[in-house]
This record gives sequence, C-alpha cells and structure tokens, in this order.
Amino acid sequence: MDIRLCEELVVLSESLSFRKASERLFLTQSTLSKHVAAAEREVGFRIFERSSQGVELTAGGRVLVEDLRQVVALYGSSLDRARACQAKADAVVRVAGPLLNPRIASVISEAALRVSHSQEAVFQLAMVETGVRDCPVKLMRREVDVAVGFWFDDDLPELHCEHLFSIPFGIACHATSPLATKSHLSFDDLANAHMISYPMQDREAYHAYVRKVRKRHGIDMPIEHLEPDTLCFPQTTDSVIFGVFFPDYVRFGGDIVTRPLDDCAERFEVFAMCRADETRPAVLSLFDAIVAEARSQN
Repeated sequence: MDIRLCEELVVLSESLSFRKASERLFLTQSTLSKHVAAAEREVGFRIFERSSQGVELTAGGRVLVEDLRQVVALYGSSLDRARACQAKADAVVRVAGPLLNPRIASVISEAALRVSHSQEAVFQLAMVETGVRDCPVKLMRREVDVAVGFWFDDDLPELHCEHLFSIPFGIACHATSPLATKSHLSFDDLANAHMISYPMQDREAYHAYVRKVRKRHGIDMPIEHLEPDTLCFPQTTDSVIFGVFFPDYVRFGGDIVTRPLDDCAERFEVFAMCRADETRPAVLSLFDAIVAEARSQN
C-alpha cells in the first residue's frame, strides 16, 4: 500500500464522507472509491462500511487507520527533513516522462545514480510524471529540463534528441473482457472494440500518431476521449484503453488487465530530449547518462 493511498484512507476516516474527502484530496469520488476498494482487497477486509446514512470505520478499519495516521505523519516529517537536506544541492534538474512505465522510470533513476557516483555534477532530481503528454512542448516552454518520452515530430531544431528504445502498442481492459485472455492479440482484434483514451489536452501529437496507426490497420471505431483531469479506467467488459503499453497501469485497480499487442508492426519510439541551447553542466551530464543507461540496458 503506497503512502498516497494511506493518506487517502486517513482523510476519509476524518471526514467520513466520500464527497468531502475527495474534495480535500482533489480526486473524483469514483476514483477515491476505487482506491478504497483496492486497499480493502489488499488487506482482506472492509475498512469502511457504506450505507445511506454515511461512512463508518469497521473495527479492523479503526485499528488500521490509526496506525496509518502515524505512518503518514512520520512520512511527512521524514520527507520535510530529506527535502531540506537535498535543497543544499547546487541545482535542480526537472525530468519529465511517463514514469508509470517501469523501464522509463528505471533509466532516469539509474542515470541519476551514475552522475552522482561519478561526481560529474551535483543536483537535485525532480521527476515530473507526464503520462503520454507531449514532452517536447514542456521542454520548449521551459517547464522541464530533460524529457524521456515519445517524439512524433521530424523537425524540431530547438531540441536535441537521442533515440533510446521502443515500446509496443498495448491495451488495458476489464478482467472480464475476452481480450484479457485471448492467446494472440493483434490490431485486428480491436476493430470493433469500444475504445477510450486520455483527454486531448496536451496530447495532440500522441493522439495524431495513434489515429494514423489505427487508420493503417483499418480500425474505424471512434475513440472516446475523456475530459481533462479524468483518470482513464476500462470499467465495462467492452471498453478498452488502446495506445502505448503501460504494464503498471494495473496498480489503479484489481479488475484491470494490461497486455502488449503481439503484433509489433507498429511501435512507440522513446527519446531522450533536451533543449538544443542547453548549457548547464548538471542537465547535460544527466542527459548523457540517460542515453548511456538506456543503451546499456538494450
């Protein structure tokens, strides 16, 4: 159970209202409900009793949440002390990428260790989760310093880019979907699927690429794009999230199955990117280390 989920359980125990707790946590009620259900599956008993009168802690829930309250408080104080110590570093390098993909997250963290051990530069690493958002835009807006993500534009002279590796197309579907257990999964199997996908905002290049791939494989069913700030879940048997393969997507709920397509005719290409006019030693050292780490893993 990660610390964020512990915090959500503590907040819900204090408000005893999914509406009030979700407002405090800046989550939708349905997302909070999914997270609580996932926690209850993990511990093996109901933490909260829900009724028309409201929400109450169970006997086991009271014991669990009281201890989690101490865990959250200790985590907060430890994090404050650690951040104060890390703030003494000479620089902050902001690295963006779809960190839900374990390979991308690993390349960034191992590269940072390489630089630290070699003492090439001293910096504070700030990792920014972008999902499938278009990383080049964040770089050109100077919102981040380095990105490890998808690049779909052949002509961006403002950026320095190095190819790292490829990621297959894949799906996330409900565990009851026939696609969850199909022995061989190809583009043809998705021709009539009800596809849902991430909001359009800040993902224009990503969605344009997915549309081209779907067209090449004769997939004509429209994609339902969710509203901004909405988490994407395949909640019914016939709904499918289609796009880049994220194996760790299952952490958001026990009823989700993720699968890469066995058909590798199409891939997502992952690049390390920084601005072409970048001169800071810490940024350049980390960029080079990311490229070296990715190639050592290939």
